[in-house]
Amino acid sequence: MTEVADPSQKKRKLQDGPELEIDISAPEPPSKKALRKAKKEKKSEGEAKDTDKPKTEKTESKDAAEKRSQYGVWIGNLSFNTTKDDLRQFFIDNCSFDNDTITRVHMPKGPEKFGRPQNKGFAYVDFSTEKALEEAIGLSEQLLTGRRVLIKNANSFEGRPEKTAEQANAATAAKPGHPPSKRIFVGNLSFDVTKESLEEHFARCGPVTNVHMATFQDTGKCKGYAWVEFEEIASAEAAVRGFVMEKEDDEEEEEEEEESSDSSDSDEESKKPKKKSKKKSKKPFQRRIWVNQLLGRRMRMEFAEDATTRYKKRFGKDGEGKKNGQPAITEEGAEPSEEQPRVRKQRRPSIDESRYSKETVQRLSGAIVEAQGKKVTFD
Repeated sequence: MTEVADPSQKKRKLQDGPELEIDISAPEPPSKKALRKAKKEKKSEGEAKDTDKPKTEKTESKDAAEKRSQYGVWIGNLSFNTTKDDLRQFFIDNCSFDNDTITRVHMPKGPEKFGRPQNKGFAYVDFSTEKALEEAIGLSEQLLTGRRVLIKNANSFEGRPEKTAEQANAATAAKPGHPPSKRIFVGNLSFDVTKESLEEHFARCGPVTNVHMATFQDTGKCKGYAWVEFEEIASAEAAVRGFVMEKEDDEEEEEEEEESSDSSDSDEESKKPKKKSKKKSKKPFQRRIWVNQLLGRRMRMEFAEDATTRYKKRFGKDGEGKKNGQPAITEEGAEPSEEQPRVRKQRRPSIDESRYSKETVQRLSGAIVEAQGKKVTFD
């Protein structure tokens, strides 16, 4: 009787092909630390070679050409397809100087259109003499590639409208917003955000003391905004900035310097103390960690008004509530929290008792009416 082999216990056949050979005598590959060190040494050697190289005539002429001249013009209203060669040819054809007088042509590049490079509609051209500058300015309002160009002295700002006092004050005015405080406003939150996740997310910036999140009454989910309060202002500033710098300790470099001792040395020399190994620690590497995104949404963060300041503005002596005719809360030290709604006493409307009976007045005012013992029947 032949036994049938269990298919689960069958041995797997090796794949046909050459066997993998491993060279044990091969040197160990360099570590990341050694590669970084070699890269730094190579870079420093390259910089040293560049400084030692003597300047040739070509490099000197290139430096001289790229250097800005005091005799320069600004040319505007250019066609986007105008090139540097077109500018040079325009000045050579209409002026008495040659190409060598033009020392520099700077034309900022704009976005490409249909795969072709374009300029931004203006350029700067420098000349070697003042006479060439005057001739170039005289070509203003001339046609270049179908457009009348505007040419001005690059160092002169005449013709610009002067700023009015209102514009100057608006430019110097501070940006709108609240001053830095421990409390920040966080907007553009996802509806699935919870208090715990928000506190855990901002814990990278620093210790969080309080998180108040606006929620829907029926579902309890986030409305999309919240307030976060930190222990320190520096933590709030990091949160508003959107990122935190964390330090990473790099591996310490050890440099051992020991005196070499020969076998032929005497016993006295061998007893000499050896130099201790010196450890040089690198500067801690800082990594930027972003905290401006949560659950795939970029949050909007800004400094919020301090809770005490906000309370005084709304319910203080000269608060907004008093101006609007609402009674101010006069209880000292009773600052209602955001989670608990503020309860106000409602005044009952005054009722003219002369027009109604006593029972009617009681019913209108909401007071409890004493029972008279009468039975009402409906026939």
